[in-house]
Amino acid sequence: MEGRRERAQMDVNVKVPAMEKLMDYAASGIGSVAGPLLAPWHARRRAIAAGIAAEGHARVLQIQAEAQAKAREVLLSNDTNVTGELDINETVHQRIQFQERKRQANIEAGVRETAEVLGDKTVPNIEPDHDWTARFFNEVQDVSSDEMRSIWAKILAGEVEQQGSTSIRTLGILKNLDRATANLFRKFCSACIFLCPDGNMVIDARVPSLGGNAATNSLSSYGFSFNALNRLNENGLIISDYNSWFDYRLSIVHREKVKLPVLWFDFQGRRWVLVSANSRDPNEEFRLSGVALTQSGRELSKVVDHEPMTQFQTDLVAFFEEKNLRMNQLAEGSRD
Repeated sequence: MEGRRERAQMDVNVKVPAMEKLMDYAASGIGSVAGPLLAPWHARRRAIAAGIAAEGHARVLQIQAEAQAKAREVLLSNDTNVTGELDINETVHQRIQFQERKRQANIEAGVRETAEVLGDKTVPNIEPDHDWTARFFNEVQDVSSDEMRSIWAKILAGEVEQQGSTSIRTLGILKNLDRATANLFRKFCSACIFLCPDGNMVIDARVPSLGGNAATNSLSSYGFSFNALNRLNENGLIISDYNSWFDYRLSIVHREKVKLPVLWFDFQGRRWVLVSANSRDPNEEFRLSGVALTQSGRELSKVVDHEPMTQFQTDLVAFFEEKNLRMNQLAEGSRD
């Protein structure tokens, strides 16, 4: 076990083409869906991987499609004993064929879109988490909506780039999201501020209640009524205390030109700090109340596109100004 950990740690420092690593994930995941029927193909995968990297994602899709076709052929063959001696009539046989073809198309589309997201990136050479890939491909094979598949593709791309970025629990939450709830969640994330010490790890994410009480509809004018918040809560995306708080004192700059504080925050895809307009005590607590995302909500927030929240942003700026704080946008990539 210790040796395994050491090898994994060493592999973190080795970069490989993202397309090659995507093939590892596809091989692992498709094997879990099709079971032992794909064992011969799975064994040849490593020998093929080098060629895949050179030939591009069209080859990835070709190999994946061939594997799925072979699995379906074995599964649906009248001469194959898959689950024992079953008498499958033609109607059931055709329904299975249709379902498997649809699932194959869904997986192909998902892998293709993931390849587009990854592009020419390089990623750590880490062995895929096979439990994770089993769950992912088992769920994504039934995702037909272009909108929802886009989210799944970004999650797979994120996992290829940084293993552990999305938990198995979060995959289960995403599986049960209907389109209306997904759209509500996207809008909620668009109004969130994200406290990020390193641009990646999120230690707090919330929609500020702007001095009101979100549990009594203070955010309803922005689309976040009490009933809407309950819907997000029931789906495991926000915590049940709609008036929780987090201390944002480390996001406050006490003079115009200083180095970036320990904790800047992200809002609408841009980095911000709060500039104090008075002689505020740097040690003074600054509680920012609002509706916070759960851990799964934070993970999913990384793969949803933001929409403009013009009125909310105007009111957020005004709220901070009432506290003698001015929102100051940082230049892209700036540390000063």
